[in-house]
Amino acid sequence: MKITSKTFFDRPLKNYGWAILSTFAVTVVGRALTPYLDLVNIVLLYLLPVLVSAVRCGRGPAFLSSFLGVLAFNFFFVPPIFTFEVANVQHLFALIVFLLVALVTSTIATKLRDQMRKATQREQRTLALYELSREIAARTDIDQVLRTLVDKIAETISGTVAVLVPNRDCGTMDQVSSAGGGDLFGEKEYAVARWVMEHGQPAGKGLGMFEGERSLFFFPVKGEDKTLAVLGVRPRTDDASLSPEQRQMIETFTNLAAVVMVRLQLAKEAERAKWLAESEKLHRTLLNSISHDFRTPLASITGAVTSLLEERDIYTPETRQMFLHTIRDEARRMNRFVENLLDMVRLESGTLKLNMKWCDLQDIVGVVLREARDILSGHPVNVDIPPDIPSVMADFILIEQVLVNLLENAAKYSRPDTPISISVSVMGKEVVTTVTDAGHPISGTEREHVFDKFYRQDSLKHISGTGLGLSICKGIIEAHGGRIWTEPSPGYGNRFSFSLAISGELTERGNS
Repeated sequence: MKITSKTFFDRPLKNYGWAILSTFAVTVVGRALTPYLDLVNIVLLYLLPVLVSAVRCGRGPAFLSSFLGVLAFNFFFVPPIFTFEVANVQHLFALIVFLLVALVTSTIATKLRDQMRKATQREQRTLALYELSREIAARTDIDQVLRTLVDKIAETISGTVAVLVPNRDCGTMDQVSSAGGGDLFGEKEYAVARWVMEHGQPAGKGLGMFEGERSLFFFPVKGEDKTLAVLGVRPRTDDASLSPEQRQMIETFTNLAAVVMVRLQLAKEAERAKWLAESEKLHRTLLNSISHDFRTPLASITGAVTSLLEERDIYTPETRQMFLHTIRDEARRMNRFVENLLDMVRLESGTLKLNMKWCDLQDIVGVVLREARDILSGHPVNVDIPPDIPSVMADFILIEQVLVNLLENAAKYSRPDTPISISVSVMGKEVVTTVTDAGHPISGTEREHVFDKFYRQDSLKHISGTGLGLSICKGIIEAHGGRIWTEPSPGYGNRFSFSLAISGELTERGNS
């Protein structure tokens, strides 16, 4: 949609030429119809070019048609013809009345024409503003807003438009978006743009500041008493100018874009503040968890080592062996804490790399059971893996860690001497692995958060843990393109299941 201030018939020579030709055409027609019409009917014909000129060309051509009509009617139709003399006073009165009627009619028609043109322009501006507001409302990035702004203005004025934003690091202006083609900015234009950015005032030809030979205009994009960007506009030809309506439209567009840009900036600041608050909360939670969960194994290791060093002569070999086992077990426990923290950091930073290869889940379960025998001590383990289970494309080490975390979670929250089950089955195009425990059933509301970072059930916070194990499981499985969930066990307890695609299809993250 284009909004222009002039049409074909607004050009002066065309307008007045139209008035002359239309009056001449009416004269020819009137001469041809003279035998059939009287003078009253013929004089009415001369109102046609007056009305048409007023509607199409403006007041000046309409007035010209009025005077030419009076002269032509007097010369060609009023006796004596082919002279400007008027023999009958009645004819003179008719000419005067015709002239007055023509002038009044042309004035009214011209006003109606101007009002219609202004109403059309207002409608076009409103529609263009609505289209722009609808387009930029969906933008989530400031660069996208600026791109939409310059595209819409370039389309509206049929010219070249570009937008500059300040480079705070270098103290210069960078062009981030342009539309319409052509080279818009030179060294002098960049200097003017910097002035507009600093002073927040428009500049260019016809705007009172930095008048130049080129038709180049600069408008500040202002929001909250500061200039966010500078809009450069050049019509299609260097001798063209912007009408007041077009300048008003551009200023309206820039104000709307500034509002959206400020909204996006405030949204980013609010999001940043939210993440800072969340990060601070996570830091406090992490420190509280680490201070408790690291202190316990450290105290056990320190106590065992101190006893062995200071009282090594009074302990029997069996007691010394017990102390060594304690040191080993607590060191492994600390190692798992550290590995969980490192894995969480890698997951959140996106640096976790998958070593994908075909894996047999029977092999993974066998390795896990050997590594987790200390964790599972006191819990009988039931394994149900059909021999025809297909292989999956996965990272062997990471899936092994998922199973270790699930088994550790099951052993930690299950009652003593209760069984823990591991089962593998095929569901559609996925292989589902399930760990079933006999722990306290997880309620429906808690199941929605059990895989969140640092989440601990309120009723089980007396049991040590960082709340990272299940969150890491979720991150690893989702990196494989799979799903992980929990549901109540048919008996008493919970079932934790995760799925892996048989086809080995990876998510974008898994391929990264």
